[in-house]
Amino acid sequence: MLSIYFYFSLVCTRVTYSCVMDYVKKLKLSVKEKKDQLAQLMAWVTEQIQMGYVPKFSEIIDYAYRILKFYGLSRANITRELRLHPAYLMNSSQARKKFKGGKHRPIVVNNLGHLHGDIGFYAITSKYSTPLEKRSGFLVCKDILSRFTYVSVLKRNRTADSMINAFRDIFAQFRKQNPGLKVLSLGFDQERSVMSHKVQAYFKKKQIAFHPFSNTSSKSKFAENVIRLIRTTNARLEGNIVKYENIKEGELRWWILIVPAVVKTLNHRPIEINQKFLKFSGGDPVHHPYYTPADVNSSNLKDFLLQIEKANAAYYFAQFDLSTRGVKFQFNVGDYVRPKLIVISSEVIGNKRSEKSLSDEIFVVLKQNLFLSKSRTIERFYLVKSLDTGKQEEYSEDEIALTVGPI
Repeated sequence: MLSIYFYFSLVCTRVTYSCVMDYVKKLKLSVKEKKDQLAQLMAWVTEQIQMGYVPKFSEIIDYAYRILKFYGLSRANITRELRLHPAYLMNSSQARKKFKGGKHRPIVVNNLGHLHGDIGFYAITSKYSTPLEKRSGFLVCKDILSRFTYVSVLKRNRTADSMINAFRDIFAQFRKQNPGLKVLSLGFDQERSVMSHKVQAYFKKKQIAFHPFSNTSSKSKFAENVIRLIRTTNARLEGNIVKYENIKEGELRWWILIVPAVVKTLNHRPIEINQKFLKFSGGDPVHHPYYTPADVNSSNLKDFLLQIEKANAAYYFAQFDLSTRGVKFQFNVGDYVRPKLIVISSEVIGNKRSEKSLSDEIFVVLKQNLFLSKSRTIERFYLVKSLDTGKQEEYSEDEIALTVGPI
């Protein structure tokens, strides 16, 4: 009796499974069928918009299943097509992957003199007014390898001459910190004054390779992060300078002291990579056991690089290309894409801005690539080319969105 029951259950299970598989096969659409159904659905969306009604994503998906009976279309198929609809293309909400920490590509250089730069501004406070000559901000450059920070306060404006004077001061500080070495390269956002012919001619004369950042998410994050640290450390040191230097906040002497005090603090903090301090063999084992930016020089550079690789092997392996064989990419060579504005915007959260979510600039995918991230995961990125300027950029997979090509 028991064996008959098991036999009957097995037969029913096989019949049910067979029926389900037959139903799934019926739902499986050819490429042409899928294209026709999506076109019919988008035509309905266009019709609704022409009548003055803008349906939500969920409404469109519901209409496709409940009314049109397009069960062979997945939600991903419908959403992907809807994001390419002219009415939804530039304003659909965009997001990056969650838990992005450590997923970026380590910046790998093996010698001193490669700087990232940016312009910072003093925090506005009601306690005192910022002097007129300090309102143009300050030039910040950070050495990619040693993490050493160089700062020069801009004089009254950000004209080409003012920027050249600030860079001259920065480069002099670098030579003082690193005798016998010179600045090799400079990465900077496309600040108008820095991009001027006069400043570019100055870099060329000094034989400094200039790398302008525009749409890439990296921008000058090294320098931008330093500016945030400067402002934070500034706030924490204000009271100390007032108390021990007997200077009132906002006095001229206070402004002269505050920036050097902040920069000195940053340059003498232990360097931390992957939540590990880098052991400094030349320091005091009790009071100075770890490398700080001020300790790194040409004589201990080899040991410093070794300590970096010990702390995180990704800094060593990131220099090698990875094979893309067998890896599935979201975008194919030849696809047209736009950068997400959440990637390229430097807007402060809370500021009003356009409802557009994608850049106006269109790129075409030239190549698919992989890299080893700081957290030692394999990440996808793409080499793309602008249709407007012809310039080439690199974007990670969640920094761009599929778009319609030029008509």
